[in-house]
Amino acid sequence: MNQIQTSSKQKVPNADIRRTIVEIVHNSGAAHIGSALSCIEILNAVFKNVDLQKIKSQTADRDRVILSKGHATAALYTVMYHHGLLNRDEIYSYSKNDSLLAGHSSHHVPFVEHSTGALGHGLPVSLGIAIGLKAKELPARVFVIVGDGELHEGSNWETFMLAGHLKIANLCVLIDRNNLQQVGKVEVTCSIEPLKTKLESFNFNVFESDGHNEKEIAEKITNSKNSSQPVAIICQTTKGKGISFMENNNLWHYRAPQGEEYKKALKELTS
Repeated sequence: MNQIQTSSKQKVPNADIRRTIVEIVHNSGAAHIGSALSCIEILNAVFKNVDLQKIKSQTADRDRVILSKGHATAALYTVMYHHGLLNRDEIYSYSKNDSLLAGHSSHHVPFVEHSTGALGHGLPVSLGIAIGLKAKELPARVFVIVGDGELHEGSNWETFMLAGHLKIANLCVLIDRNNLQQVGKVEVTCSIEPLKTKLESFNFNVFESDGHNEKEIAEKITNSKNSSQPVAIICQTTKGKGISFMENNNLWHYRAPQGEEYKKALKELTS
């Protein structure tokens, strides 16, 4: 096992959310903590830009949020918890026996729009929802968070092609560009670059952002509201963000922190 290094970096962004993720993954022995830690600022920026009351009331004109990289559902559920959409008992039941909060996103959980986990499904469903909202002339947007490794799935590119062709401007795709997928580096497994150019060729309005700068992501979301084309925001992130020995370490795609690892992870998030 690699020796664990304690971080001496600046204060970790959204440390309280990351601490909850570490706790629930540790308690349940679940996986995919690295993938969850990379998309916190993306999810938080989205939930700060939607009308939570409409989501709670399930009105037809509510914005929809779908985590297509459903294996990172610890991030989705934790952000929902910190925004009052789940309670403490629910979040700390994560991935335990008889809990609704399984290791992949489930629509059986209140306020979760779609079950995901099989990669490449969330984006096509999001496009269908966006088309439906547009047909009903409802002023709502659909936000879908997609992993960069997930872009190896061909269904995503069929969706990009159709969304651009139909000019479905209420669709906003946020790409968690952490440069790693389950078996290694995305660009080594199968390159997706030049990603921005490719998306623009599919008639998307494309923005780029620091994926751990929540304010910057939120500004891109706001600035793209009146786009006449579907929107993509490429968010440059770090897998395992916030915990030094997990950052860019693909060992933490499937592991849960235990023992000294758990203690050091919490220490980094509280110091």
